[in-house]
Amino acid sequence: MDFFQDEGLNRLRERMRADELGHFELFDPARQLTYAEREALDSGMLNTGSQTLRILKDKTLAFKNTRIWLCHDQDYHLAYCQKVQSLRHHQESLQIGTGTFPSNRNEGVCLECLAVLQYQGVDARRLRRAEFSEPIREQFSLEAFKQDYPFYPII
Repeated sequence: MDFFQDEGLNRLRERMRADELGHFELFDPARQLTYAEREALDSGMLNTGSQTLRILKDKTLAFKNTRIWLCHDQDYHLAYCQKVQSLRHHQESLQIGTGTFPSNRNEGVCLECLAVLQYQGVDARRLRRAEFSEPIREQFSLEAFKQDYPFYPII
């Protein structure tokens, strides 16, 4: 079908006063990352308002259409743990990212987040014992985490 030759569509276009043919791009900056936001998230951290943080069904954190990590007091949060709940309700601005943790500091990953996700068998009872918590942090890999929970796009 040639839309330029269709009489019904041409009459509709006239009634709409759409003299010029337009261009449609399926992109909504309110719901999808802009190029600048993607660059900021990948290369470091982006500061955003706490109201923009989304909690996905699997309890991971998201900003628009990508999973993120949240940095607070040198801890890196990956899920909706108690601390993130508090930050979301009491903090105006949050630092978020998608790239590697600054300085590859896996020791700063929030163990409570891993327990919320039950990531690689981590549970809250085991974390209460110090001999279990440090090896978990040392063995944690953000790249492996991203294999289980892809950051972009959210599926």
